[in-house]
Amino acid sequence: MIAPTLLTQRATASAILVFLFVSVAQSASSFHPASTTTVTRPAVSGSCIPSERKALLTFKDSFWDRAGRLYSWRGEDCCRWKGVRCDNTTGHVVRLDLRNTDEDDWSNGLILSTSEMSPSIVDLHHLRYLDLSYNDFNFTSIPDFLGSLSNLRYLNLSAANFWGTLPSQLGNLSNLQYLDLAYSELISVRDLSWLMGLPFLSYLDLSTVDLSSERNWVHAVNKLPSLQVLVLSSCGLNNTVSTLSHSNLTHLEVLDLTFNLFSSPLAHNWFWDLTTLKKLFLYDCAWSGPIPDAFGNMSALESIVLHGTDLSGNIPTTMKNLCNLQELDLYDININSSISELMERLPKCSWNKLRKMDLHCANLTGELPTWIGHLASLSYLDLSENMIVGSVPDGTGNLTNLNYLDLSQNSLVGHIPVGIGAFGNLTSLNLGQNSFSGVLAEYHFATLERLEFLDLSSNSLKLDLHEAWIPPFKLKKGYFESCDLGPQFPSWLRWQTDIVVLDISNTSIKDDLPGWFWTVSYNAYELYLSSNQLGGALPEKLELPSMQAMDLSDNYLSGKLPANLTVPNLMTLHLHHNQIGGTIPACLCQLRSLRVINLSYNQLTGEIPQCSVDQFGFSFLVIDMKNNNLSGEFPSFLQNAGWLLFLDLSYNKLSGNVPTWIAQRMPYLEVLILRSNMFCGNLSNQLNKLDQLHFLDVAHNNISGSIYSSIRSLTAMKYSHTSGLEYLHTSWLDDYTGASISMSIKDQELNYTFQSTNNIMLIDMSYNSFTGPIPRELTLLKGLQSLNLSGNQLSGTIPNDIGILRRLESLDLSYNDLVGEIPSSLSDLTFLSCLNLSYNNLSGRIPSGQQLQTLNNLYMYIGNPGLCGLPLSTNCSTNRTNKIVQNEHDDASHDTTYLYISTSAGFVVGLWIVFCTILFKKSWRIAYFQFFDQIYDKIYVQAAVSKAVLIRKFL
Repeated sequence: MIAPTLLTQRATASAILVFLFVSVAQSASSFHPASTTTVTRPAVSGSCIPSERKALLTFKDSFWDRAGRLYSWRGEDCCRWKGVRCDNTTGHVVRLDLRNTDEDDWSNGLILSTSEMSPSIVDLHHLRYLDLSYNDFNFTSIPDFLGSLSNLRYLNLSAANFWGTLPSQLGNLSNLQYLDLAYSELISVRDLSWLMGLPFLSYLDLSTVDLSSERNWVHAVNKLPSLQVLVLSSCGLNNTVSTLSHSNLTHLEVLDLTFNLFSSPLAHNWFWDLTTLKKLFLYDCAWSGPIPDAFGNMSALESIVLHGTDLSGNIPTTMKNLCNLQELDLYDININSSISELMERLPKCSWNKLRKMDLHCANLTGELPTWIGHLASLSYLDLSENMIVGSVPDGTGNLTNLNYLDLSQNSLVGHIPVGIGAFGNLTSLNLGQNSFSGVLAEYHFATLERLEFLDLSSNSLKLDLHEAWIPPFKLKKGYFESCDLGPQFPSWLRWQTDIVVLDISNTSIKDDLPGWFWTVSYNAYELYLSSNQLGGALPEKLELPSMQAMDLSDNYLSGKLPANLTVPNLMTLHLHHNQIGGTIPACLCQLRSLRVINLSYNQLTGEIPQCSVDQFGFSFLVIDMKNNNLSGEFPSFLQNAGWLLFLDLSYNKLSGNVPTWIAQRMPYLEVLILRSNMFCGNLSNQLNKLDQLHFLDVAHNNISGSIYSSIRSLTAMKYSHTSGLEYLHTSWLDDYTGASISMSIKDQELNYTFQSTNNIMLIDMSYNSFTGPIPRELTLLKGLQSLNLSGNQLSGTIPNDIGILRRLESLDLSYNDLVGEIPSSLSDLTFLSCLNLSYNNLSGRIPSGQQLQTLNNLYMYIGNPGLCGLPLSTNCSTNRTNKIVQNEHDDASHDTTYLYISTSAGFVVGLWIVFCTILFKKSWRIAYFQFFDQIYDKIYVQAAVSKAVLIRKFL
């Protein structure tokens, strides 16, 4: 199938060439006389030649004709069949046009049903015109037998899904004047020497054909003396030559070498001597150096397209000789000059012919000159992103034919001259993304009756337009972002009934959204009204059949979502940051094209519609419904959201189990945020196979189970960047800024857009009911930047090799039941800026290290009485001595206790032995008491003697 990007690339060049030069190519040939368009019965038999009719029917049998394009191929007179033309004299078929006119849908064309195209076509010996373009030849080769159609003047096989090597037998078509093989990116050519067999060839288009192996392509093309149009866009060319000893291309008028990578100075090329050139397309070829002076020698030039190159510097003064110049495209060239100096170098002799001037992103400076009104013939002006200054001398002539002007993305300053309103033929005016200031009034638009495209965005402009003003133009596309259109809603928009794209975001409007706006926007496919102060309610019934993208975010809209929403083509819907209430209507289930929806930060209530699986959800890429009051269970329609990348249901009142089908039904999920709901259940098997997931936030729920099986398959976090499905991040999705992610780190909430999270890897499972240890497998997620497991019931130790997570910036394991020492590898985390290990049962010395010392916050260790060392006041050496003394004291206490116990036991035992003996043996009782009487007597006598001695001593 033909890539849309290729169609876009060719739109500005090759498509135009077909229309401009096909008539030239055909009028110069003999294969398309007037007689072939009016068919009369041939003199031979009253119908077409039977053998040729048979050949056509056999050729038809090679295809599936699903669209019935060959329905008319019946009956005897093949000259009346659709796509067939005969010579009105001989009856021979001279023209076969089977081109699929629906270039965007191959199903409406012919599809080859056999292994190759039927060779029966070679029986059409008088065939002069053959067009099989935009059909599906199912990756078969271009057949060699086409080289047998010796009378062919016109051959078009473009975009026909051929494959393989281009047959050199095409060089046998010595009468060929027109050859188109464009959009055949699966075709390659190693040798173009066969071109020398086509002396009458005037039109050659090999766009996207692989010519990278052909080193002598310039010399091969130089063998075509009749060539007028040469298109070699996107052919993989990477070499050229500086000069040709002798040029045979004396009739060449159009040269298109776009989208090749020559990576060489533009000045050194063979085509500067081609003074017959009228159109020169050289953009996106990696040319370098200054814009060559040789342009001055090509006086026949009408179009110069150089955008997307590495050229720099102002245009040469020799370009004043280009008196036929109609189109000048210097898009994205570093001119690095004031716009006044640039205008002085333009060929003033061509100002009355100039139709298009594109100076987008050309590093222009200064102010627009006041004489700009003299350029009133220009139909397109783009001055955005420049800084225009200075003035142009008198007598510069008129630009009355100018219809396209682009000055966007430059550094232009000052006011926009009143004379801009004199460009009566202007259809496209782009002044966006500059530094213009001042006021625009009605007279700035006085004669712009043909204006269809207007871009004034990203300037400091105030549009002071009367409420009753009726503009002379009807815009199709209008971009006014960051201009001042308020405070009232611009009433002049009421007359823009042809509008298809309108951007009035951030334009200082403080008014209710008028009802007539939806009538005016009926045919629009893009509306951007965000970041204003628009009030009022959305209509109950909203019918926008062409709408693809609508952004009403960051306003004060209230009321409810439309109960009857007819927007079948809607792909992106942004209503976040408003005051919309009520429930989400069931009509949302009908929006089968919806890819991005953001309803966050509103006042929505009730359940998310439980659309049937086959009814809704298959096309979603982004869903953001955070910060509402939604209730009910996890949305069941997400079972059909097989391409979903981003899901945020946080800060609602959703409940029930986290479903078991998340990984199976949403395998490409990159961001999953269920934070602050009432989900329960187990995540053990929910994240298995989510190898694209790099942002997981299920904090503040009641989810249980172990962590191990929830993180082991998160392979996207094993690297420093996500693998992602980059082809899903299409250009319109890259422009999407509604989905945002909040990360709570160090009591600070950091906000990121969806795009900027592509390299952010986070796991937040805090404040749930997870149990068990922190798995060692967690350290395999080497790309992880933030890990929060706080507020759970985790046990065991912190993995010793946690220091492997070198990109970790935030780690929170607080409020768990973790034990053991803090791993010393934690000091290896040089990016760590937030650490919280508080309120666990950790013990031992806190690891030292430059990064941990930089944090120096005792609160990240509080609640762990067994920890010591800085930044805590508990000294680990003192704490150790105290423990030893305490242990010795405990040992002494234990010994004393044992002594007392043994002594008491011995005393009791001894006492009872003596007591029992005396109690039961009379002789022992007598002896026992006699023993104590004797002891008493001795003590008494000894005491009396001692007393007498003392008395005598003191006397």
